[in-house]
Amino acid sequence: MSGRRVDLRNISERISIIRHGLRALLATRNEPYVTLMVNPAAGDGKVQALYRSWGYGDIGQSQPSPASPVLTVMTRDTRWP
Repeated sequence: MSGRRVDLRNISERISIIRHGLRALLATRNEPYVTLMVNPAAGDGKVQALYRSWGYGDIGQSQPSPASPVLTVMTRDTRWP
């Protein structure tokens, strides 16, 4: 253990800000879907789980370059629930 204390409240607040910002951004778009790529190993899978909790679903995998990891391609409707 590094001795560095993680403030979970601060992390939660940052995630909430990101979620609200994403909602505001998507509200301005006319496209029916938004797509992203995520490293399934990021945060021991927690990053991908967060996107799933926001309504994103897996549609495939992509490796943008030979040096990059295989990423999961995720998509969702731009209308935020």
